Amino acid sequence: MKKITILFLLCILMAQSSKESTMTVYKDGTALVKQEIIWNNVPKGNTIIKYDDIPKSIHKDTPFIRLNNGQVLSQKFIDKIFSSDEYFKSKEGTLVNIKPKNEKTISGVLLEISNRIITIQSKNGIRSFNKENIEYIESKDKIDDPKFSPYLSWNIKNDKAGRLKANLIYKLSNISWNTIYRLIISGQKKGELVAEAVIANNSSKDYINTNVQLVEGKLNNVKPKMPSSPSKMSMARHAAPDLVPSSLGDYHIYDAGKIKKLIAKESITVRMYGPLSVDYEKIYVFENSERQQKEEPLKVELTLSNTEVHGLGIPLPAGKIDMYTYSGLGGIEYIGSDLMGQVPKGQSSTIQAGYAFDITGKRKVLNYDRQRKSEEAVIEIAVNNTRSEPVQIKIVEHINGDWVIKEPSHDYKKEDASTIHFQISLDPGKKEYITYTYKKEWK
Repeated sequence: MKKITILFLLCILMAQSSKESTMTVYKDGTALVKQEIIWNNVPKGNTIIKYDDIPKSIHKDTPFIRLNNGQVLSQKFIDKIFSSDEYFKSKEGTLVNIKPKNEKTISGVLLEISNRIITIQSKNGIRSFNKENIEYIESKDKIDDPKFSPYLSWNIKNDKAGRLKANLIYKLSNISWNTIYRLIISGQKKGELVAEAVIANNSSKDYINTNVQLVEGKLNNVKPKMPSSPSKMSMARHAAPDLVPSSLGDYHIYDAGKIKKLIAKESITVRMYGPLSVDYEKIYVFENSERQQKEEPLKVELTLSNTEVHGLGIPLPAGKIDMYTYSGLGGIEYIGSDLMGQVPKGQSSTIQAGYAFDITGKRKVLNYDRQRKSEEAVIEIAVNNTRSEPVQIKIVEHINGDWVIKEPSHDYKKEDASTIHFQISLDPGKKEYITYTYKKEWK
């Protein structure tokens, strides 16, 4: 009778199945998994159930189950996974067989095994081998039910015999997502914007028929002090409608829909927004400081206003933005990329789109006078537009200390205690000079 009971319990441990799951992926490389699990033929009362289809990167302090009918009395997390190094380390002092390269098999007592060296004592004495020169090491022992992945075990009290359903919830590492934007520039003010989410599964587990949600925002995570565990990316594209954002407390959550196969060591791309027709402001920036003298092409900056009137008005997650434009032959060409932070509705983001070949700036210090308690410099900035269209130019000047501006040729705006800027419109084929004097005084 005891033998029958034991066999029955073993069946309980192994009889399990799972349906589709839900996964919430965060920007910090972690994810929350909610998985439905089913055990069949579970007896009423106290019994042991287990589940072993979990990733190696699971946060072992996070898993728990919620039973439909029953009570969880205790939970165990077993992560003792078979390791050949650990196994043979435990066999020090026992008899093993070693096959060196170009030699016959040698039997002896294993005295030491390390990362580089194996030492045995045979009938001919003590001998050490470099691991690189060993074809194999062999023990006659057998391992009953070796474990190759961690598993969970629960002692439960089941309310009724039969089918048992549970929801398993856990966190894991090595699953992340990021946003890739694609902006195609057409003209000075119009563009086409596409936003895609790249979801990377670098865990050890495949997730099938998984409803995926993506959270934008930085979480506060506390890492508990836990004993440490023993110690080719491919890309797929998933066709889906635009993701609809919703709020999750202080964060935004995007529904990526059901992904049929999120395979281990693969990435998949899903569409978030677009293509959207957006307006942007293009401006050419020449940035300098104090007595700096230089001549160079102007930096191109694009400002996207996240409002409905400009084609947006949606929460934009942080990510990389790749920029393209149309060539003279009508094709699309890559012109650079930048990083864009989170852009809430109603705010704007400025991105750098490289340097303008045919819009240049030249800065000179015409005069510099330094006294014991003062300093004065006369600055001249020339900007030249060789294009066939007018452009907006912003000249940014950084001045440290206590200063005043004297005799400016153009109106300027003070941005902060160490920055002013001039903004002008420059017609095609025109050059314009901006001059001013800054003066510093100290005690």
